[in-house]
Amino acid sequence: MYFSRRTDLIMKARPNTALARLTPAQIRILEKIASGLDTPETARALGITQGTVSVQISSMSRRFGVIGRAALTHAGYCSRQLDPPKHTEFDGAFTETEKRMVRLVASGASHQKIADDIQISRATASERLRALRLRLGAFHDAHLVTLGWRYRLLDETQTVTPSDAFGAKGARL
Repeated sequence: MYFSRRTDLIMKARPNTALARLTPAQIRILEKIASGLDTPETARALGITQGTVSVQISSMSRRFGVIGRAALTHAGYCSRQLDPPKHTEFDGAFTETEKRMVRLVASGASHQKIADDIQISRATASERLRALRLRLGAFHDAHLVTLGWRYRLLDETQTVTPSDAFGAKGARL
């Protein structure tokens, strides 16, 4: 477990998917976010307000016990409430650091936590994440999680445990 600075709550790196059942409307919202749409685009696509999208995302995050859209997307796939993307091969190779970064993003780790884990500055971590999103064509971190599932970097067994993600520096999955 780790403490979130934003809410001072103890959050689990592994989402609580056993008890969290989403409504059909929430699943539609999460599908749009996972596919790369932002809040305004999701609202337009579903004919709802941006406020409704935000409220539903907050509600889903509380149900799963996660922070952030990336962790929420991963929880949706792990719970099988989102259909995982069809597996395809990526035209290229991923470094171990890139794989680790995708897994940390999926766990809900902040850019600072990612930086601490791979022993680089926050600015460098943010730049490497931007470069990785650009390379994969991801619009944001939640979409990066979807692409991580597509390229088999993530699945329901590849979660980052609290001791791995937030304990000793350099810990590997």
